[in-house]
Amino acid sequence: MSRAFWFFAGAAASAYVAVKGREYYRRLTPEGMADEIERRTRETGEAAKSWLDDFATTYSNARAAKRSELMALLTKDERGQLE
Repeated sequence: MSRAFWFFAGAAASAYVAVKGREYYRRLTPEGMADEIERRTRETGEAAKSWLDDFATTYSNARAAKRSELMALLTKDERGQLE
């Protein structure tokens, strides 16, 4: 029983190392590195676009809120001059 257990444990470990070894080998080839760079570039571009969209939305909302706050402080004649 003990020998069978260690035999199957060794076989499973060997299979795991073979699969992971191929994966790491693929990542270290020039094609694998190019794929990784392309993936990270795409992710960074998407994150930057998301950040810029969020910034633009927050900025325009804050600007509109501040404008309405300042317009509320003005008299009717002063508002007419600005619009």
